[in-house]
Amino acid sequence: MILHLLTLARGSAGLLALSAFARTLTLLCGAALLAYPAWLVGRLADGQQVPPLGSVIAVMITLAAAKGLTRYAEQLSGHTAAFALLEQLRVRLYEKLIPLAPAVTASRGSGRLLSAATRDVDRVEVFFAHTLAPVVTAVVIPATAVALTWTLTGPALALGLLLIFLAAAATLIGLGRRGARASSTAAVRARGALAQEISDDLRGRQEITIFGAQEQRALRVDRIGAQIGENSGGASVLQGLRAAAGQGWQVLALFVLLLLGLPQAQAGVIGYTELLLVLALVPGTAPALAAIEALGLSLPAALASAANLRELEESSPEVAEPKHPVPVHTEHEAAASVSFHGVSFGYPGTEREVLQEVDLRIKPGAVAAVVGVSGSGKSTLASLLTRVWDPQAGEVRLGGTDVRELSLAALRAHITVVEQRPVLISGSIRENLLLGSPAATEEQVLAACRSACFDGDIAAMPEGLDTQMGAEGARLSGGQSQRLALARGYLRRSPVLILDEITSAQDPLTQAEILRRMPEATSATVIMIAHRSAVLRHVSSVYEVDAGRIRAAAPPAAGA
Repeated sequence: MILHLLTLARGSAGLLALSAFARTLTLLCGAALLAYPAWLVGRLADGQQVPPLGSVIAVMITLAAAKGLTRYAEQLSGHTAAFALLEQLRVRLYEKLIPLAPAVTASRGSGRLLSAATRDVDRVEVFFAHTLAPVVTAVVIPATAVALTWTLTGPALALGLLLIFLAAAATLIGLGRRGARASSTAAVRARGALAQEISDDLRGRQEITIFGAQEQRALRVDRIGAQIGENSGGASVLQGLRAAAGQGWQVLALFVLLLLGLPQAQAGVIGYTELLLVLALVPGTAPALAAIEALGLSLPAALASAANLRELEESSPEVAEPKHPVPVHTEHEAAASVSFHGVSFGYPGTEREVLQEVDLRIKPGAVAAVVGVSGSGKSTLASLLTRVWDPQAGEVRLGGTDVRELSLAALRAHITVVEQRPVLISGSIRENLLLGSPAATEEQVLAACRSACFDGDIAAMPEGLDTQMGAEGARLSGGQSQRLALARGYLRRSPVLILDEITSAQDPLTQAEILRRMPEATSATVIMIAHRSAVLRHVSSVYEVDAGRIRAAAPPAAGA
């Protein structure tokens, strides 16, 4: 996984190298701020002359200023690279998800996908901005300290310092390493589950309130929260142990160096100046090794999030783009025939076939109804036609062409689906109406609203089409949302229009008026997925889905 992330970082290698270099200079300046006073005290202890006070102050100010500037350069270059890489990661994720949609939402849940696109991507930033440069300096700074100690005092103290550095690094890296990755992976999954629960609760808030299920839903969230808390508790224990180890190695290092160096200084083998310099290198190099401590805390979470993102990116799409797509041929400019030939389908992960050997043909420009009990497979027909899924057997055709031979973009441009619970975006009514037809004129928008019986609602609103609807259309009733979605469907003017229970929230008079105006609103082939008999009186053909099979039924008489 680390190699995968390094591959992604190639485009920002220059900035990341600059960040590592600037961090090295920052830590060297910090070490010098401790070593220089130690050198001064050592010279005094050895009876040697020290620079004037003004020079000492100037050196200290220069080191402090240099440390501040290099720290700023490190943060600026590192985060610039990290944020650029985060942008690339999000774009990459969206590009990978587009071929998976919309089936990926049904299989994984919108909340989990949102968590991956936000929290998981943000956690990967830790690797780019707070891992690469610290890892470099965690090697360079201690190595420099060992080399300087060898030069000043000889091999004994240098080897002692080297062994302490190696032991400290091994302890900080190995402390809880086995459980950290598993705990981080469990935490990532639990946070995704929590995001999905909250997403579901927000979407179904009205039903939850009506059924008085607030406590039941809260208990589900509490259970996931408790699981996240357990994972966090284990991580906190490891954090405390690493913090203790991060301080403990410095105490051990000072003790060992004094034990080895003080007799040499007393014997005159080395000066007190050299001994104090070496002792000052311990706290001076501590920030470099502290990066390993922080790495042990943040890296497992970053790798777990990266693995989750990679799993999403490498998911196989339920439907594949054809290698050589053919153009869409429709029998008429405004309408296209729709046909199913021996189609059988069962949802992935289930054994039951929702549809079995379905044969159905709807002529161009016809208005047909598909009826059946809930779960009989009515909406599945629409999903197969738009290639949310592909059938396990048989063919689905648009205008006589197998939909698997058409590009997904071209196919879905020729079909508009208006659902019972339409998706509305935050913004104005106008923005929602123009979502699929941004070039539509004001006159076309108002005409579509009249055809959908939505014009009266707009006229009653002080700001008309510019009325803000709130999140997910919260300011509109269920009936208004359906009529807005129907007007949006009319505006798109696609050759096939699928209406999935779009009059379910309408009163009988409004429903009748919508159906009466429909022939004037569209010349497309209309497929109405419905239950109500009032809808059936306005169609030319009726197809009933029963136990996965389909049969033609006579529409009710006009006066029935």
